[in-house]
Amino acid sequence: MIYTVALAQVNPACGDLEYNVKMHVAQTEQALEAGADLIVFPELSLTGYTLKDQTLDVMRRADCPEFARLRELSRHIAICAGFVEEGLDSIPYDSAFFMDAGEVRHVHRKMYLPTHGMFEELKFLGRGKELSVFDTRFGRTGIVICRDLFHPLEVSTMAALGAELLLAPSAMPARGFDGDELAIEQTVGLALGSASTFLGMFVVYVNRVGFDDGLGFYGGSALSDPVGGITISAPRFEAVQILGTVDTAHIARHHYQLPIRREEDLGIVRHALETRRNS
Repeated sequence: MIYTVALAQVNPACGDLEYNVKMHVAQTEQALEAGADLIVFPELSLTGYTLKDQTLDVMRRADCPEFARLRELSRHIAICAGFVEEGLDSIPYDSAFFMDAGEVRHVHRKMYLPTHGMFEELKFLGRGKELSVFDTRFGRTGIVICRDLFHPLEVSTMAALGAELLLAPSAMPARGFDGDELAIEQTVGLALGSASTFLGMFVVYVNRVGFDDGLGFYGGSALSDPVGGITISAPRFEAVQILGTVDTAHIARHHYQLPIRREEDLGIVRHALETRRNS
């Protein structure tokens, strides 16, 4: 199967849900007109990132009335977007939904929320506790949100559960400047390469641009192919939508050429964890 994915590297307005929904609708209509089958937005794309005391004001359920137009558009194009989710426990979560065929098919809650240095996420948001993959028309799919991508156990477990497509919405600030290089960009590249090259997944990494409360986000969104590596990438610091092609035949080819999944023995890992827990 060959399909087209749109990477929407956008600049959300912090705390302005109405503006952001309209921007998502416009971006989705643009992707649909361009022939895309799936569009992926950054982390917290519907709300902005540095919300602090605005967090409770913008938290919503994925099936809320404000997102109705996006659900309608998902009858024609699958949508992955970030929002502050109102949990059944009334706790706000940094989440991303996957809509398709007019329905919310899956919601992932960010599991690893950084709270150090410039980051304050656990002060305002709850932590996701469930790692899961879900079946879509694009194959088995997983979602990781920003820092989740840097946790190899989460990513490799999704691969072990059969994920072929990994969606990685992000709000990664620019930091670690060394001349023209960004240290964080190099780190992201290593994470993308590891998930694609070693685990055999297509990875759609979509990072935002713009500023929230002094934090600047660099963009650099990319599609990583298990055979071809980074096939498309977006420029830094520029709001843009780019299109990439996914050929799922590359997954079988990768598994044949580098059969790491076939070699993996989860029983060894399970035994080590049980031994550690019982010691």
